[in-house]
Amino acid sequence: MTERVVTIPMADVDMDELRWKSRPVVILARDQEDPRVAEQIAMLNAAAHGMGERDMPVLTDFGGDTGFELRLLGRDGTLKQRFDAPVPAETLFGIVDSMPMRQEEMKD
Repeated sequence: MTERVVTIPMADVDMDELRWKSRPVVILARDQEDPRVAEQIAMLNAAAHGMGERDMPVLTDFGGDTGFELRLLGRDGTLKQRFDAPVPAETLFGIVDSMPMRQEEMKD
């Protein structure tokens, strides 16, 4: 069976519960029909194992005023990087893997 990421609506998430446990990836768009949303999810699905290994849940927020945006948050809940176009999972992994907390995890 192929691994897949599960998307979770932001409205269903208590961000305080994710703090210090996860590195959320947040997909924002006016609506879920934006083709960039499907493209981004496909890229993340292609690397689902790595997403799980790095504790990177995928959250979605549709209906805002912005076009497509991808945000990477750290375990501390702060914004680490923002993108205005779909990004390969490997790019996100490079950012995460350079973080001090992740460096410690990789040593263990």
